[in-house]
Amino acid sequence: MKIKIPNIDDKESFIEDRQSIVLLGANGAGKTRMSVWIDENNPELNIHRISAQKSLNMPEYVSPTELKKAEDNFLYGTTNDDRDWLKRYGKKNNRWGNEPEIHMLNDYQSLMEFLMTENFEKSIEYREKHKDGNPEFDNETKLEKIKKIWEKVITHRKLKICAGKIEVESIGENTEKYNGNLMSDGERAIFHYIGEVVSAKDNSLIIIDEPENHLHNSILEKLWNEIEAERQDCVYLYITHNLYFARSRNNAQIIWIKNMLDKQKWDFELLNSDEFSDDLLLEILGNRQGVLFIEGTPDKSIDRKLYSRLFPKYSIMPLEGCASVIQATKSYNKLPMLHYKTIKGIVDRDRRTEGEINSLLQDKIYVPSVAEIENLFLIPQVIELVARKQSIENVDVLLEQTKEKTIEFLKLHLEEQALLFTKKRCQNTINNICNQSTQTIDDYKTSLDELVDKVKPQEEYSKACKELQKIVDDKDYLAALRVINNKGLLPFTNVSNAFGWKKQNYIDYVIRLLGIQDSTSEELCNIFRNYVTVGD
Repeated sequence: MKIKIPNIDDKESFIEDRQSIVLLGANGAGKTRMSVWIDENNPELNIHRISAQKSLNMPEYVSPTELKKAEDNFLYGTTNDDRDWLKRYGKKNNRWGNEPEIHMLNDYQSLMEFLMTENFEKSIEYREKHKDGNPEFDNETKLEKIKKIWEKVITHRKLKICAGKIEVESIGENTEKYNGNLMSDGERAIFHYIGEVVSAKDNSLIIIDEPENHLHNSILEKLWNEIEAERQDCVYLYITHNLYFARSRNNAQIIWIKNMLDKQKWDFELLNSDEFSDDLLLEILGNRQGVLFIEGTPDKSIDRKLYSRLFPKYSIMPLEGCASVIQATKSYNKLPMLHYKTIKGIVDRDRRTEGEINSLLQDKIYVPSVAEIENLFLIPQVIELVARKQSIENVDVLLEQTKEKTIEFLKLHLEEQALLFTKKRCQNTINNICNQSTQTIDDYKTSLDELVDKVKPQEEYSKACKELQKIVDDKDYLAALRVINNKGLLPFTNVSNAFGWKKQNYIDYVIRLLGIQDSTSEELCNIFRNYVTVGD
């Protein structure tokens, strides 16, 4: 199938020999409008479009009518002997209410009438053929195809095709049958999607806007795999926000829509299969905001909760480990296709030297002024603000106790922290020596021989102990927050206990304050941004 798409560089452009097409882009980039353009500018093709905005009100009962009329009402919203008029004008005016980009599709009634009519016609034909002595004759109906696919996806229930209605019953349970209009939204959506596709004309381009609507991820891919297998004569154009599903499509051409320039023109690119295989790249491309990579996991991350409130202009993307954040930020900033995107990263301080921090900054990777994210909740101004909100008196006493406990914690863990610094510095020395540019194996062996002389763990350990001891002696609270890498620090200070909370309750309360969007949240954001910034 040869499908015309909007011009690229003012030249007519087409997509050929693809099983599926995926439109990808940020909200408001014009994905739905491009699909409408494709629908209206390929008049020689059979095109059937299923919008994201659709009614799932399945009728309780329908009566069969004349087959051609039922099919026309389903495909075009009206009927007419002029087939060309139906495709060019009838469909837009009647199926889409002359507003194809935004009109709510409301065709469940006409779909069911067409399905029941076709089922009725074929039932008569089947009966007549068998009466005429042709027992091998079979003519599977569209409803039977829907039932077969639906029951593969919804394995704990089955459908019964009755006169004018669909009934549902559970498998292996003594429950009464119920009318199909009482199915869940997901079950009715599955029936609707299958029905739309099996009822489309032969060799159609099927356009599906948000095929994931009302569906759980566990059945999304299976459903569309089964549908595509049933209608292998068709090509499928998906408009989806589900990146895993987008990647799962076979022989797919991805159209990345950057922006809509006017009603008939888009800034877009065709991506090849290698670029299509990168989930993270797809997520970046599908996002209108700048991207901020952080350490953590999507579901359990203080970093994400905090940074999403501190930096609302960015889409926060957690990656496991600082190495992944550094690599991703550097790599994606080098891709020419992302030159217009703002891509940055934040990693924990983790005993980095000022030289290392400045080097990361050159690659748009930022480092907070504290050792790790939990230490941000021990910033004096944060504690003062929470105390004020909780009407805690003697804030000065609380702050002094917190500082004393922090210094005490460092004193108790001085050797442990010094060892961490020693390991980091020795590792840096080893990496620098191993990564030296050498031309021969003898040069490389010579450089490795230097390890014995240049890596001096005892000296580094003594130096680290001295530096940390000075912080203890000076009672330098902020310096202590910069060097202590131990998640036990926050509970040790008893700050959360002073408010009658556990550690996580305290953190959750501070993050909740950030999300209120009042003068307090603004003040709190400014406090945090003095210690962690992304250069804005």
